Amino acid sequence: MVVSVHDLAALSLSGSGITRQPPGPQVLSTKPFIVYTSSATRTYTAQILGRAVTIETTPISYLWDFGDGVYLSTTDPGAAWPDHTVWHDYTTTHTQIHTTLTTTWRARYQPAGTSAWRPIPGTLTTTETTTAYDVVRTITYLTDDAEEEQNH
Repeated sequence: MVVSVHDLAALSLSGSGITRQPPGPQVLSTKPFIVYTSSATRTYTAQILGRAVTIETTPISYLWDFGDGVYLSTTDPGAAWPDHTVWHDYTTTHTQIHTTLTTTWRARYQPAGTSAWRPIPGTLTTTETTTAYDVVRTITYLTDDAEEEQNH
């Protein structure tokens, strides 16, 4: 029995997930937009060619599309603030923008009743997208209004 990436295409493989900081509907163009995902191996059980097979998929690379024409390719899944390693600095404002993550996976399989794992040649990808958010900027004005209210 040999399993190929084409056999895996019939399975509903889930992506590695996207977490973004900040998570709300707006992102400040003056602050890092932090993203990260899971690097966990996923295990599936399937029937392939009439035989039960356990399949393991392991993420090996990540392609981040920040929706403004900037892409970042990495083998690092990223991490949450303050240990973040994957982020983007937006330079202009945007409305209803999305971040898309394409994860590339390596896979192996184990037919039921055997103890040997066998590699699946090639790789497969999953793609997922965040909910929409706006990139906004803040403008700070220095005034003396507060001092005037206190008669200074």
